[in-house]
Amino acid sequence: MKLTALVSLITVAASVFCCSAQPLYVTPIKGNANLRTAPSASAAKAGTLSKADLLPCIGELDGWYKVDFNGKEVYVSQSVATTCDAVIPREMYNKDLSSNGSLDKVRFQGSITISPVGSANALITVTWMRVNLPAEDTYYLADVKDGRIIATYGGATYVDSDTPLAQIKKELNFLDKPIPVGFDEFNNTICFNGAEYSEFE
Repeated sequence: MKLTALVSLITVAASVFCCSAQPLYVTPIKGNANLRTAPSASAAKAGTLSKADLLPCIGELDGWYKVDFNGKEVYVSQSVATTCDAVIPREMYNKDLSSNGSLDKVRFQGSITISPVGSANALITVTWMRVNLPAEDTYYLADVKDGRIIATYGGATYVDSDTPLAQIKKELNFLDKPIPVGFDEFNNTICFNGAEYSEFE
């Protein structure tokens, strides 16, 4: 009985450790993925994990990721989802990274730059070339805490990292839903708002 309890405890600890040793986000491999109320394909659908989503990983269990979805613990199959780091290395700041795939049928080539604004914020500048349209520039103000970068303001009004923080907040709009930034060591890739930007093509 004690051995069984010990094995169960180790199993639970291992599943939690998988996502707590290095903070991770979970994102779909391709398209959208179903979120379930339990780690089973027959469990009730709890929501949808979209291409633009990066959900905090809480743990892993029998081929499933446990994630935080609007404050609720839900599951997504590892067959349709993958992970990326939640902590962005400081060396990724002030680099001009390029998209390694089109965002949609209109936006086909993009770039992103993350610049520090003081010690607790960052400015994310995203540019997309568009088919038969002018280039599109979008600016995001993000909170930075424990290496995580989460955009909370956004807009098309030009700002730069030298603009005072209070002024940036006035120029941009508060986002209804914060947008986290993810990182994949492969090609030094930044994941943001449904797109991937890499240092090396």
